Amino acid sequence: MEQLTQASSDIVQARALNQVCAWNATHTQIITITSLAVSQTLKGKASSTIQVQQLGGTVDHVTQSIMGDVSFRSQTEYILFLEPADGSTYHVVGMSQGAYPVYQDATSHDERVVLPANQAPIQSLVSGGGNPAGTVPLGGFHKYVATLVNGGIQIPHGLNLPVSIAYTESRGVGRLHVYGKTTAQLFPNKKVVIPAGTQVEGEAVLAGGSWTIHWEEVNIRGVHAEISATSNESEGSLRGRHVMLNVR
Repeated sequence: MEQLTQASSDIVQARALNQVCAWNATHTQIITITSLAVSQTLKGKASSTIQVQQLGGTVDHVTQSIMGDVSFRSQTEYILFLEPADGSTYHVVGMSQGAYPVYQDATSHDERVVLPANQAPIQSLVSGGGNPAGTVPLGGFHKYVATLVNGGIQIPHGLNLPVSIAYTESRGVGRLHVYGKTTAQLFPNKKVVIPAGTQVEGEAVLAGGSWTIHWEEVNIRGVHAEISATSNESEGSLRGRHVMLNVR
């Protein structure tokens, strides 16, 4: 759950409204777009109506399916962990791992969240318990996710970060602010994920014909984490260079 939360740019509670399936431009893949009405935002700044893009679907008499993906049901409520896709659409992070159906219990009339079988241990972490089994109270789940969102991120020491320098900004003669992007998705431990394309920032100083870059910060889906790493590059434009950072 920590990794899922960090990998998501947006986490929302939303109700599925309708779906549209169509071929892509090259007629090689069916794409399904699901429109959802957002009732609550737990992370990010999603609009009141969002669209989720998935591979697969049915057009005419042709069906393409993707194992392990979410099967949205009309008028069903979900807690969704999302990341940007093309344009204004989203992907669900981790496919079905990032979609939690919400239902109203027939006996208590309380709203509850259905957990995947491999996430049963979450029941002990969510206030309100797990009765019926495999579910937790919606309010407790919201609080649990909010705790993870606000908990911050600790980048482990010794981690190697592959970074491509995207651009720089002048800070005066011989000084630059440097912006890079990670070039691979990393899972340093069970509580941290660093998606490919994560922004890394630092300050560069030119001396003796070479740049010394002091890397200071990683921005993971809007959450800033401090790091300490140093790299050295020859004089000239830094844009487009690839460096390997060792976090101290």
